[in-house]
Amino acid sequence: MLEQSPAVTQAKQEVVDEILKELPSDAAVEVELPSENKLYTLEDKDMPITLRPMTFEDEKHLVSAKTGDDPINLILQRCISNIKVPDLLPMDKLYLIMKLRELSYGDDYNTLLICQKCRAENPTTVKLSTLNVNPVPDGFSDPIELYLEGLKKTAHIRLPRVKDEKYTANAATALDQLWRFVVDIDGHTDKSVISAVVDKLPLRDVRFIINSLTTDFGLDTKIKFECGSCGGVSVVDLPIDANFFDVN
Repeated sequence: MLEQSPAVTQAKQEVVDEILKELPSDAAVEVELPSENKLYTLEDKDMPITLRPMTFEDEKHLVSAKTGDDPINLILQRCISNIKVPDLLPMDKLYLIMKLRELSYGDDYNTLLICQKCRAENPTTVKLSTLNVNPVPDGFSDPIELYLEGLKKTAHIRLPRVKDEKYTANAATALDQLWRFVVDIDGHTDKSVISAVVDKLPLRDVRFIINSLTTDFGLDTKIKFECGSCGGVSVVDLPIDANFFDVN
């Protein structure tokens, strides 16, 4: 390979810089997460969490991602600063997904919503910035203290993070791995003890624990619309998957 002199390399870089000079020098924006960062240790506690738009280079990394890697987690980690994606609460990940789509492609998201009555497809444009965000209350904490009525004991339950997604991928897995989210029961922290106790819990205690792992806080992705075919009104979740970052 022909090596270029430092002068030639610098000259080419100056040309590239000239071509790109109209781009914002710092396109990253500060983001306020629904959790208000109450449960995170930031990489730099004196700096905010910021998010930048996707670039073509980011998209190339998605195409070359290893099989099994979550493409949305990968792209978030490339575009976010001051926090690691595996540490995020699901509510904050969802908010960042929406914000990244808005920053990268604009506020309008064109999608198809399926009528719950006649199953017709309804082309719809959703303005992402208008989705309601429910911030956490002042007393929000993790882990959560619960009194299990059936067991007559107190337990502490930790909230799932992005790194726990493999344990909550489906209902069967979530039930089988429920013990992972129990920090202690009656002061006992040994996981083998906790797992054995969880298997013997009455259903009302199990349901109480499961319900504590989900919250009503964060981004509300429910969309209400009137079907263009039958006139029926439906409420559905905004479709979000890897294709969410395709321009349509």
